[in-house]
Amino acid sequence: MAQVIDGTGLTADDLLAIRGTFEAWRDACVRRDWDALLAMCTDDIVFLPPGESTVEGAGVRGWLDNFPVIKAMSLDIDRIEGAGHFAGVRGAVRMTLEVSGQQLEFDGKYTDLFRKQPNGRWLYALVMWNSNRPA
Repeated sequence: MAQVIDGTGLTADDLLAIRGTFEAWRDACVRRDWDALLAMCTDDIVFLPPGESTVEGAGVRGWLDNFPVIKAMSLDIDRIEGAGHFAGVRGAVRMTLEVSGQQLEFDGKYTDLFRKQPNGRWLYALVMWNSNRPA
């Protein structure tokens, strides 16, 4: 359940718009619809995947093409806060990944940074996640 901080400078519409991205993000990941996923991102998007180097901008597409198949995914929102044109969201992520014909369970957490666009749309500007299990 989301724990939203009052007085963050985000309107109810902002919060609704940000929350509304998570189902579409999850669906795009499971379908491997990278065009839909990248349409939810700023042009200078930054991915900070666990155990890997930073992936930025145009490099994200190739990185996504090499990401394991996601068989199932869930995202829980623990907190949303921000002000003006920036918002941060953190929560839990669980994925079932297919790697070399085997299904692996990923249990972790994420932090996303959103940037509000001039048209009012909130886009992912930074996506970071890591595992709850030691490396």
